[in-house]
Amino acid sequence: IALFMPVCKMWYRFLNECTVLWCTVDIRHGMYKSQDHADGDEYVQSLKLTGTGEDHLFRGGDMVACSETHRSIGPENMLRDTDIATIACRAGPALSKLSLDFAPRLSNAGISALIRHNCTHIRHLELRANKSIGTNALVALVESVKDHLEFLSLRSTEIDDSFVQALLTTASRLTHLDISFCRKITKSAFPFVDQNNSGLVFTSPADIATVVQTIDELWNDPFANIRILSADGSAEELRCAKAVDATRLPKLKTIIAFRCVHVGSAAVMRIIKAFGQTLEALDVSRNPVTVDVLQQIPVATNGRKPLRLQTLRMCDLDHNADISNGRQAMAFSRNAGPGRAWSFADFALAVPNLTSISLGGKNNCTTNELVVHISRHCRLLVSVDVHGSSLISRPSMVALSENCPLLEHVDISGCLRCDDHDVCTLVTGCKRLKSLNLSKVAINDHCLFTIGDCLRGLERLTLDSCLLITWQGVRLMVKMFNASGCDQTLRHLSFVFSCPGAGNDISWCKEWLHPSTKVTW
Repeated sequence: IALFMPVCKMWYRFLNECTVLWCTVDIRHGMYKSQDHADGDEYVQSLKLTGTGEDHLFRGGDMVACSETHRSIGPENMLRDTDIATIACRAGPALSKLSLDFAPRLSNAGISALIRHNCTHIRHLELRANKSIGTNALVALVESVKDHLEFLSLRSTEIDDSFVQALLTTASRLTHLDISFCRKITKSAFPFVDQNNSGLVFTSPADIATVVQTIDELWNDPFANIRILSADGSAEELRCAKAVDATRLPKLKTIIAFRCVHVGSAAVMRIIKAFGQTLEALDVSRNPVTVDVLQQIPVATNGRKPLRLQTLRMCDLDHNADISNGRQAMAFSRNAGPGRAWSFADFALAVPNLTSISLGGKNNCTTNELVVHISRHCRLLVSVDVHGSSLISRPSMVALSENCPLLEHVDISGCLRCDDHDVCTLVTGCKRLKSLNLSKVAINDHCLFTIGDCLRGLERLTLDSCLLITWQGVRLMVKMFNASGCDQTLRHLSFVFSCPGAGNDISWCKEWLHPSTKVTW
């Protein structure tokens, strides 16, 4: 059935006669490149069902599994509650991964079917919000799988602080948490360090009665220590707090809170303080996070034990802090001790294992001072993204080229203070670059010559809106790629709004590069 039968919505009805226990259900909606249309991408739905034997990849709709041509699917072929119920019936406790990144026809009934058929051993759970799935159904599902849950992604759902609080105190195996686009999440979702450093507490802006009704299991614990305290060091803001044993918290390795509009600098400091010794990746991009939080991160280590953080994404930093964030920063500054002012150098020393950092965006917060300190103390850097930073210039490029020989991905697009000399300095010192974005940077043909001469393993080069380069410079660079063997590794070359009149000779460029290389102009 898996190999030779057309795959469609009705196919799942035949699973009742099978003896296969599916342990992986992975449904995604993304880009797929058809072999018949090498230059075009299409959106298709993919369904991956993994059983005890060989893995099989299916494409949704009325297409044969072994077909090489795929097309978009219509709403009539998307998975519904009955399909999920059939899969859950055949899987039961064997189901360990459920990824429904794109299931707009799924509703509360489908979620309830997973609980009803005892799918309680799910370790990897991904659900994206739709108008037919309620928060109560999500809470019930997570509650049923919390003992085994390791990976949880609930992007754009309506979960709130009480849900995250209960999750962090019950799902002891959780290592990955993705709450991107969850507009109801605030800093209260994460534990706070008491003013007397006596331990971690959860706070809530609601009164005690409301909190107890909202998260009964958490607040009805007979060993709970419930009291009133000021959450952020402000006497006028009283909140209900519950002490939490730090050893009961999960050892989170990844937290993604992209575009959570209420997760600001204070929330970041709570995360670092509670999970800093296990956290390896943190993404709080497009949030109201200020640049001052970088100077306050060393407070979590007390200037001694470094963090394990490897990936940090804080795009679109801002200088403006709200009132609560300001009070939080003042409290952390007091903890630094008399006469002690934390700096960017302290931040760099606190994250020596950092391999990827993204501080880009249209801001004037990412400065040369910050990049220089990071490059000097984080020698394992592989990826740096400072796109759109108006203050980045030559000192940053020199520091990266001298201190970060392992760099593979650099994005300085929109850094208008960088020029061809700065880029030449960068590529001369970082010859292992695989991805380089120089859009809107004032480079010329001499810089293209240096790129072609130094970079032998380049995979992606973006030169959009580089108005000073010419088609002759691009031809010379491509010839050097061909001579050095880089034409076999390069997979994407883009010079949109650059090189006027290049469209007539673009076929020549494709002939000198690998057939799979995508050239855009």
